[in-house]
Amino acid sequence: MSDLTEYEARREALRENYLSEDSSAPVSTAGVDHLALICSDMDATVRFYTEVLDMRLAKVITNRDDPTSTHVFLDMGGGNMLAFFDFPEHGPAPAVRGVGAMHHVALKAEAEKYRKIVQTLKARKIDHSIHGSEDVGSVYLRDPDNILVEVTTGY
Repeated sequence: MSDLTEYEARREALRENYLSEDSSAPVSTAGVDHLALICSDMDATVRFYTEVLDMRLAKVITNRDDPTSTHVFLDMGGGNMLAFFDFPEHGPAPAVRGVGAMHHVALKAEAEKYRKIVQTLKARKIDHSIHGSEDVGSVYLRDPDNILVEVTTGY
């Protein structure tokens, strides 16, 4: 393993230059309206997020930029939406991890809902890993397109 001193120095510089001590300071944005991701199979995606993660399908529309593409919105709670596009005319080329790519989606859950999701994952034999416990912590899993999803109680 390499010497991590340089990396910690970079993190400390970020803290010193940008980290605000005042958590009540106003910001210009008002939260997440929606995250928009791309899926290869809309039915499998909607089924996964509604049946496994217990989200609600809130809207289905045509993609404004491509009339062959469907744009769905899933209510993930807290006034936030998770949206998916499909591009059936463009094929299923997967994303490549790199700069500009998303690493994972982290969703908040109350402990009771978290436990229910963990039980659903076990019952459906969906691969997952738990950091913490089955009662509180984070559970990591992958959706049908291999998108990494974290559900956390914020322990």
